Amino acid sequence: MALQLYQLIFSRSFFEVCKPKQNTQPIVEVKAKQHRLISCGAKTEVSQVDSPLAVYQPTVWSHEFIQLLDDNFPKKLEEKVSELEKKVMALIDVKFRNGSFSQLELLEHIDDIERLGLGYRFRNHIQRLLDVITSIYGTNVELEEKEYNLHEASLRFRTLRQHGYKVSQDFLRGFKDSHGGLIGCQQTDVKGMLSLYEASHLAFLEESDLHEAKLFTTEYLLKLKDKKNEALDHINHALELPLYHRMLRLQARHYIDEYNKRKDANPLLLELAILDFNMIQAAYKAELKEVSKWWENMGLAHKSGFVRDRIVECFFSTVGVVFEPQYHSCRLSLTKVCTLITVIDDIYDVYGSLDELEIFTDAVKRWDINAMKHMPKYLQLAFATLFNTVTEIGSTNSNILGEDVTPILVKVWGELLETFLVEAKWTQDKHLPTFKVYLDNGWRSVSGMVILTHGYFLINQKIKKDLVETLEIYKDIMKWSSMIFRLYNDLATSTNEIQNGKNVNAISCYMHENDVSEEVARTYIKTLIDETWRKLIKGHVACSQGLPNPIIDMAINLARISCCTYQYGDGHGAPDARAKDRVFSVIIEPIAVIEKELKYA
Repeated sequence: MALQLYQLIFSRSFFEVCKPKQNTQPIVEVKAKQHRLISCGAKTEVSQVDSPLAVYQPTVWSHEFIQLLDDNFPKKLEEKVSELEKKVMALIDVKFRNGSFSQLELLEHIDDIERLGLGYRFRNHIQRLLDVITSIYGTNVELEEKEYNLHEASLRFRTLRQHGYKVSQDFLRGFKDSHGGLIGCQQTDVKGMLSLYEASHLAFLEESDLHEAKLFTTEYLLKLKDKKNEALDHINHALELPLYHRMLRLQARHYIDEYNKRKDANPLLLELAILDFNMIQAAYKAELKEVSKWWENMGLAHKSGFVRDRIVECFFSTVGVVFEPQYHSCRLSLTKVCTLITVIDDIYDVYGSLDELEIFTDAVKRWDINAMKHMPKYLQLAFATLFNTVTEIGSTNSNILGEDVTPILVKVWGELLETFLVEAKWTQDKHLPTFKVYLDNGWRSVSGMVILTHGYFLINQKIKKDLVETLEIYKDIMKWSSMIFRLYNDLATSTNEIQNGKNVNAISCYMHENDVSEEVARTYIKTLIDETWRKLIKGHVACSQGLPNPIIDMAINLARISCCTYQYGDGHGAPDARAKDRVFSVIIEPIAVIEKELKYA
């Protein structure tokens, strides 16, 4: 039955009936005077609608362009990558056995590997080094008085905390004078101040000393921006966005360039990082081709006529959430999920009537394919695509995991659509809820729970009897990640949303409730983002117990990619040249391979 309906919906004659008229004018929005709105009790009905119907900018990535991407990575280079990995490990093992690594060298070695994007290759190696560091020095990161080194202490704190170890902010005591300020000599240590700045962004909410350190180091580094300094590029990069908040693949590409300029760079490690980056990128191209074919076959964008075509942006976001090559199938499925979220969000935002949206929401919650007969054609298309995609993901993973996860996936979709419906009602009624009421709905409506719940099952490919039960453990980090997602989104999109008649967002709700300017509201939202990051970090430590955990990584990465997407505007709804450059850097343009012959030490 479901298959027959699916085939009907994708027939050519179907779209000739339901496809909206195309507006050929290059405008941002049009008034939707007449478009087909079919309620439950009628076959067809034309409604007069006075609300603006958003017309999104077309995609800059054609299906033809995507299919022509060169995803070939020569076999000999794959073999070279394996060879280089073995050589790097051998070199490290020799130095490690000889005891020629100091603690600082160990920490910087771990930092280099991870920032070069190679952490996934050396995960066990890094864990072993961290165990050595904590066994010798403990998790108390205070140094002996004779070893006061701001860079080392800050790096040790940051490294251990970002791996989930329980460490204290007390290391700062050794660098303070009797008045509680940083010792004067430390204030000339640019490298140490940069390290402390980065470490301070991993503070818990209650760690006031680290918060003060962040304010102090930020002010200190801002003063250096206008002065000639060999660390100026590093300072500007840090002030633009702290390391912990950055999308990992963009950061890897940037750090490979920086590492290449260093006189002390290990040429083995550098070449491995370059080839590994290009090899993963080639795999991304192949995956993008695959999901682009799926998207083209679905025809949701060009056949419905009013939704955003953002398959490339969705894939890029998925790479931001889970980049490791072994999660190939996870990326493919999550890209489909993210694309469907975008499509259905557009339906609730700009096209559907409340009657239709209530029918659609109820049908998804009940997962009732028979309810399609009560829907207009465009909603039948959306429902059929959602039904088949989620059923396929659930069925595949249920077979692997030995437990039926489809009901859980359906549940989070139903909850998401309920939040969409609430926002649609607020918009139609021109109602501004309180800031608290808005956020309680908003962190759910941003779709983070849907993305992370699907991802949780997609990355746990080993059968675990308690997999469903343990999902509850991660609800807090999923919530804080989603809250960050929501707040970054609203900072970037609120102005355009207000212009398009959608006044309900964090900015407008806070302005209305507190009778303040937009500038004041934005400042408060940025403060709230900072506080939520600190809650997320504490949740990470509480859940991880110092061991690698892919679902925690996904939650943190979702917050990172939301920052990346919305840092300079709406990189998803209205991607600009900067957003296009990000896609080129991570997915399309490989790093030039070093031409000169490398001599390995």
